[in-house]
Amino acid sequence: MLNNQNQPDLTMSKSGDSRRIFLQKSLGFLGTMFIPGITFGGDDSYDDITVASPVKSVIFFNMEGGMSHVDTLDHKPNLSPFSASQSSVNGIRFAESMQKTARELHRIALIRSTWSEDGDHNFAQRLLHTGYRLPQAQAFPDIPSLGAVIAFAKKPRQATSYFPSHITMGRRAGLAGRGGFLGVKYSGFQIGNLDNPVTHLKPTVGRLNDDRLGRRGKILDLLNDSFEKDFSSKEIDLWKQMFGAAREFAHSEKLDVFDLSKEAPAVRARFGESWIGKACLMARRLAQAEVPFIEIGVGGWDTHKDNQSKVAQICKDLDPALAALLGELGSSGLLKQTMVIFTSEFGRTPDVGGRDGRDHWPRVWSTLIGGGNIPGGIVVGESDAKGQKPAKRPVHVRELVATLYKAAGVDPEAHPVNSLGRPFPLVPRGTEPLSELIS
Repeated sequence: MLNNQNQPDLTMSKSGDSRRIFLQKSLGFLGTMFIPGITFGGDDSYDDITVASPVKSVIFFNMEGGMSHVDTLDHKPNLSPFSASQSSVNGIRFAESMQKTARELHRIALIRSTWSEDGDHNFAQRLLHTGYRLPQAQAFPDIPSLGAVIAFAKKPRQATSYFPSHITMGRRAGLAGRGGFLGVKYSGFQIGNLDNPVTHLKPTVGRLNDDRLGRRGKILDLLNDSFEKDFSSKEIDLWKQMFGAAREFAHSEKLDVFDLSKEAPAVRARFGESWIGKACLMARRLAQAEVPFIEIGVGGWDTHKDNQSKVAQICKDLDPALAALLGELGSSGLLKQTMVIFTSEFGRTPDVGGRDGRDHWPRVWSTLIGGGNIPGGIVVGESDAKGQKPAKRPVHVRELVATLYKAAGVDPEAHPVNSLGRPFPLVPRGTEPLSELIS
């Protein structure tokens, strides 16, 4: 709250201030109250949004564009051109496009009744990353993605130096990677090239040792301190903190986690040398390093035509990589502290048109979720025989987000304070996690 001395005079003076001046003063006051994304780390309160959980990392697979459920995790023999493949859970079949993942189903839970109202890509991605539909989210213009929330909740209590707590790979649709009011410290660190993930940490021209670089940094600090005496602002503070974090990151002892060449050839072969194979292997390494949130965006699912060939092409690399990740996490025991969620922004129409295409279909699709205390081999809900809608236990996306939060150790009923100084419900009020997966 501002005290009376800091509040602008919004009353009309006796001399008759014009309406223009009145509005200028009003807008100036509002401007001081709302500066979205200006903080580096946000409010560092910790315990108020956490709950007990063994989970230290979350790996979030985002099937961008809308994955066909009947051609992957919810096979329908009369609707899919793919044959069926028996999973490791009795009576549950996937499409043959995901046959290797099907053999790992005993390690993870399957939801076959995910749904929403949003068939637009941007609207659906916003809902998937926040639990809020666009009309609701408009009240929170600086809303953070769920990755930033989890990274914020699981940040080290006594961090000695900066290291990314939120990492994204592949495409970043919608709000993926956005730090919102939590600040850029919790925004996603994007990995573009998996063969060379961390670049520009050393000068590209000349040879500068650490001592010389340190002297340059001290000179820059002196210049910044001198400049701030005359020109102080939140933006300057932000950039100073970001520069300091970059220096700490460049000298981090954890940088080897990004080096896939450290893996044995047999392990790399198991994941595959495709982009998604390398991304899944990178995710496993990041989870071993206890990075709080890792997101992998896999595009190409917007199959309005040539659906069968496109699904087959994506799954040729995706299926063995995902199966290898689940297998290694499970056999090593790392799945006990690592959550995996594999889902889509919406499904695709069960019926294929004459062009062999499937259109947007938010009424039902499938999700894999597991790790931590979530039991493996559990199936929640089912779609109807035509693959058009949930037949049992509909699970809205906001319930999925609430479940992810609770299982990962974030209180879905928490209300962190946003840039407006107002409490922000992490999920819309009245949303409950799935009792079938979380006791």
